[in-house]
Amino acid sequence: MKKMEPNIQIPVDLTNPGQFFACCGLLELASRIDSNTLGCFDGSRFYLQTEAIEFLDEFFKCSINVETSVHSSNTDDGEDGDTETGEDSHRGRVFPMILDAPFNMRLDWWMDDEAQGQKLKLWTAGQRVTDLLLGHHKNKKTKKKGQPERTVKVYTPSTREHFAEVVQRYPDDWLRIAIPIVAPAAFSFDSRLSRNNALDLGHFPHGTLAFSPAIDVLCLVAFQRFRPRMIEVWNRNLYCTWCQPLPVIAAPLAAIGMFPSIIGECFEFPIKARDSQGRFKLFGHAQPSRRPNV
Repeated sequence: MKKMEPNIQIPVDLTNPGQFFACCGLLELASRIDSNTLGCFDGSRFYLQTEAIEFLDEFFKCSINVETSVHSSNTDDGEDGDTETGEDSHRGRVFPMILDAPFNMRLDWWMDDEAQGQKLKLWTAGQRVTDLLLGHHKNKKTKKKGQPERTVKVYTPSTREHFAEVVQRYPDDWLRIAIPIVAPAAFSFDSRLSRNNALDLGHFPHGTLAFSPAIDVLCLVAFQRFRPRMIEVWNRNLYCTWCQPLPVIAAPLAAIGMFPSIIGECFEFPIKARDSQGRFKLFGHAQPSRRPNV
């Protein structure tokens, strides 16, 4: 393989599984534009060699097509469409989405039996997967003293829009930055949300949480091709870094330790429940692991 001369580098905390898989999502997106894109890890950085220098800008502005006819058989999802008056019809908990040109990528991994078995779909209750990539409008009733009640349409930006804002504000370290976001709610791929004290959870007034929007959005992209290796359901999920540049077609195998000679570090992480009833899931922080035997 040719020597890699990276032109993009991303600081990453490898003990945060969300940040690791976000890097995999970056490799996926860049490769959709430049098929010769290569990626690898070196210490606390992820490196890309690609001609698709502006691929994030393209991602932030690309059109998203939603397949609203698809419904889930999962009992925790209920109805896919939104029943509240004034909601946009494209919103759904499990609707597949297609990234338009230049990516031309279908996202529907949460419908896959393997991903469901690995418990990678963390959202439930009132969350809609479409909110990660598309904003929505909602009718809100307001009333001022001495005036009749009226209805106004309020726009809620997508997590992708928050992601774009963070890149603009923190161009050198946008992946690791956590910001308070009222809505959409965190999809819990950022493992910092799994810590138990108020400071680490990032609590702000009115129950707002601080998390990385880049992690949530890029994990959604990554899991279409990249997955951890499930060793023990819920408790042990393995991923490995690789220290030689690889194209997107080979990197998913390296990520589960299938190329022992180029493995850098291996980590294991749990998928935790937020409450005693196990209704809300999140990624836990990872611990270093022995290299897998393959």
